[in-house]
Amino acid sequence: MVECNGRDGHYILGQAIVQEEDLLHEFKGHRSISIHDIHNMCLQSGGAPERTRNAVSISIGAMLNSGYGGIIYLGVTDNGQVRGLTLTRYQMDHIEASLEWTLGRFTPPVPDSRYRVDFVPVVSNKTQRLSHDIEEHVDSKRRSRPHHVAQPNYCWCDIDAAAQQALGKLPILYVVEIHVRPWEPHSLQGRNLGISQTPALPPLHLNEASSCFFRQSCRQPRLCLEDVRRLLVHRVQEHYTLKLAALEHRYEALQHLARQHNVTFATDMHPSDVDDVQVKK
Repeated sequence: MVECNGRDGHYILGQAIVQEEDLLHEFKGHRSISIHDIHNMCLQSGGAPERTRNAVSISIGAMLNSGYGGIIYLGVTDNGQVRGLTLTRYQMDHIEASLEWTLGRFTPPVPDSRYRVDFVPVVSNKTQRLSHDIEEHVDSKRRSRPHHVAQPNYCWCDIDAAAQQALGKLPILYVVEIHVRPWEPHSLQGRNLGISQTPALPPLHLNEASSCFFRQSCRQPRLCLEDVRRLLVHRVQEHYTLKLAALEHRYEALQHLARQHNVTFATDMHPSDVDDVQVKK
């Protein structure tokens, strides 16, 4: 199977995506953003509470909590094959509204600076005219209508799309790329994060169902309270171990520089006190 990617501005129907599912990449064949979007028909046999379809919000929360970010591809099967999703402009607006609603109900809420959505068209072959060149009539008044999100029933935009298909107007196929940005506190400073200061460590988010997920390779297990405690302890230890190593390296560099200039440090100085150096000449 030939591999393809969206870097050329489009995907090719039926071909395999370049990336495999891993820490930074997740494939979804549907567009159920919130757990509230998933119909009860997706429950496992016997009425078990576990669902056969996982909401996109679980993957988003897991990638946010890992701190590494990643990309979630909607319209790509589990084995990486591009199928695409038929979407009108109104349905694309619905996906964006659903993401905003869902991530706004995370704890803490996810600012729009942490993610981006791209709608990449899907073509049937390399020589086909790109789908985004096909004009679609969009009514600005209809586009301003509110969307019914966080519920499994069809929204008005889905009913409208079905009516268009009944008239022979087939919507364009897209792969929806949801880019979750990695935690980079220096690049996020000054943006509206809903907090007074940007912490050095990435926050842990609970999703709209108050559950905490974490990305591990291509898995995203749900964390219990003890798992969260261990994760936070590990992050704090790792963070300050690295800071201590950097301070010790700086201290050694200052010692070397002092020896070159016949300068001695106070004997009781700790590496963390390098900014308060007392010297003797």
